[in-house]
Amino acid sequence: MTWYADHAECDYFPSSHPSILRAIGWLEGGKPYTRATVEPLMLNKLSEFLKEPWQPLMVLGVHECNLCTVKGKYGHRNLFIPADGILFVCPELILHYIEEHGYGPPADFCSAILACPPMNSKAYLKLVEPIWQMTGPPW
Repeated sequence: MTWYADHAECDYFPSSHPSILRAIGWLEGGKPYTRATVEPLMLNKLSEFLKEPWQPLMVLGVHECNLCTVKGKYGHRNLFIPADGILFVCPELILHYIEEHGYGPPADFCSAILACPPMNSKAYLKLVEPIWQMTGPPW
């Protein structure tokens, strides 16, 4: 999987303005990450968002957790969370990283999760689509 530090510009996706896309939870073995306890409300909401995340484009391939001693934990989707003119983007494995590896996402990401309307709702799309449009066409 591709590694990004939290809050780094995420150039994993085609974009003419990668500064709009901010990476959260792109972990990789051998790279440092913050460990913290995550409040249950945030964890529950994150879990709900990951059931059917809005994805403006699909990227082929899967992410594999290489923090585990036993291989086999994969994810293929990504989650986009709007916040103050940016989109936080995290791999589906973020939930696994929190639950199994003690990862603690940054406070501003947790606040954005708690403030975010339900995934794919009109309110969510109203927030996320204008930001995504600023990234330019995905080609």
